[in-house]
Amino acid sequence: MSERRVRRRKPRLKFDKQMYKKLGILFWIVVLALFALCTRIAYLNVAKGDNYSIKVLEQQSFTSKTIPYKRGDIKDRNGNVLATSVMVYNLIIDSKVVMSNEKYLTPTVNALVKYFDFNEDDLRTAIKERKNNSYWVAKKNLEYKDIQKFESYLNYEYADTKEEETTVQNTKGIWFEKKYKRMYPYNDLACSLLGFANSDNSATIGIESSYNSFLQGTDGREYGYMDSDNNMETVIKDAKDGDNIVSSIDMNIQRIVQKSIKKYMKKYSPKRISVVIANPNNGEILAMADDTTFDLNDPYNLEDYYTEAQISSMSQKKQSEKLNSIWNNYCITDSYEPGSTAKPFTVAAAFEEGKINRKSTFTCDGQEKVGGFTIKCHKVDGHGTITVKEAIAESCNDYMMHIGKLLGAKKFVQYQERFGFGTKTGIDLPNETRGLVYGTDMGSSTLATNSFGQNFTVNMIQMVSGFSSLINGGYYYEPRVVKQVVTSDDQLVKNYSKTLVKQTITKETSDYIKECLRSVVTDGTGSTAAISGYTVGGKTGTAEKVDTSGKGKGRLKNQYILSFLGCVPCENPQVVCYTLMDTPKKDPQATAYNTELWTDIMKQVLPYLGVEKTEKIEKKAKKQNLETEFYSDGIIEGDDGSLVKKSKED
Repeated sequence: MSERRVRRRKPRLKFDKQMYKKLGILFWIVVLALFALCTRIAYLNVAKGDNYSIKVLEQQSFTSKTIPYKRGDIKDRNGNVLATSVMVYNLIIDSKVVMSNEKYLTPTVNALVKYFDFNEDDLRTAIKERKNNSYWVAKKNLEYKDIQKFESYLNYEYADTKEEETTVQNTKGIWFEKKYKRMYPYNDLACSLLGFANSDNSATIGIESSYNSFLQGTDGREYGYMDSDNNMETVIKDAKDGDNIVSSIDMNIQRIVQKSIKKYMKKYSPKRISVVIANPNNGEILAMADDTTFDLNDPYNLEDYYTEAQISSMSQKKQSEKLNSIWNNYCITDSYEPGSTAKPFTVAAAFEEGKINRKSTFTCDGQEKVGGFTIKCHKVDGHGTITVKEAIAESCNDYMMHIGKLLGAKKFVQYQERFGFGTKTGIDLPNETRGLVYGTDMGSSTLATNSFGQNFTVNMIQMVSGFSSLINGGYYYEPRVVKQVVTSDDQLVKNYSKTLVKQTITKETSDYIKECLRSVVTDGTGSTAAISGYTVGGKTGTAEKVDTSGKGKGRLKNQYILSFLGCVPCENPQVVCYTLMDTPKKDPQATAYNTELWTDIMKQVLPYLGVEKTEKIEKKAKKQNLETEFYSDGIIEGDDGSLVKKSKED
């Protein structure tokens, strides 16, 4: 019998009740653990989700760059750019990236030394010291030509071998931040009038300050981040550029004025010269300047006025005071006594009120006793018996005191206010002074001195604006240095048309004042202001200066403000020019020095503006006794050479 092999089967594993029980317990433990985990995740998501999201995003590639706006341009009335903004670049070094791998440092340093003239040792040390810094402004205000070669280098344009390509690839952590830099093409032209903008686009003086809200724009932003598929996504919010300002200033007239100021500062060495030129028929300022200038592209530089030793010895506060003094726009921020240029205003008030007329006369004996004081005329032996026109022509103080008395303090003060003295004109520039005037309770001696321009103060814009109303028919326009605000593509944002504020006098009074002003040049103290071919009218002024230091010195000996306030053509004024010269060194009372300055400027300005020569017509009119009509309605030469009244079309 063959032996049979019997294969034994392994016994089956059977789950008894005890095992089922243990398995059940294990199952519920797992379920409870998962539940606890889910609960914890939910809690963390609600309580600290934002913090964890930030940490996750920090591990991703995310960029955010500012797109700077371009500050608006400032242009002259003819479209010439006086202030603009140009694109520049800041060189930024991300030291953290450069130091993240030792193979990056040397190629990066070598490239920066080669293309940007760094000192190698200093640069290497600076990068290591900033190893945890991702934003270091290593150089500022680079022009595109300064970075062009470096950008070409990064694009392998100078790499001829594989080794050189590797060197470029290991140049890391360098990028350029775009920004705009304010630039003034003509340096000191109209400097205190324009003002300047700082690197943060703030401004405190000039048009830059007054129209800052228009000139400023809004920065844009570029966002870059990695999406879930590891692709770079970019979102760009464009910058909004500032609006452009079209000023009333004429660059060529401004240049003439500043050139003449320099010439006469050198010739007569006065303490100060300042000039304003305006259109009397709409209040627009064509030029405004004084002898203190500065480079708008480098406004914090004191080297033109002080030595290096003097500057270094100044405290920060003292330097700020000196700078503010240099930046100051004398034509609107400083006040002074107007002197005899105020006399036409006194005459106009009395003529308007019917206190005097064309035939009124007065005998000047050289002085008046008023309020216990003896107040002298500049001609101490007197002018004798003279008319009002002769009193203006000869600048008689005695007659003005008589007219002031006829007016009385109440009316005199009313007309001062009407002409804009003691109040701001509203010119669109910051820091205008009001000047100081008396109230109706002024004493008789104060009224007497006020009548010929002493003992109250004005600024130059007040005088120009009030004088313009005297000669344009009586219309007082708000003075302005800006005509329009437009967008960068010349769409109109705001238009500043001429603003009529009030009427100061009637046309009849205005015509009479123009006759008086003309006689100043033809027969009086302003003869040196005459310009061949033109009918110039105006008024000279010589005001003895007052001590304003607070030391109580009263009148300053041999110190005078010389001025001439004139218009052309006198019968139908198209331009007003006001020049002021403070105490010429050689002869402090030489009015002719100032009128010489006035004529030097106007001989250039009048042909440039195309102002008509009317002196020849005036002479013909006088021969035919048409002088009154000439000043009221105007006369022109007919085709046959005869004189005819100017029509409205003319």
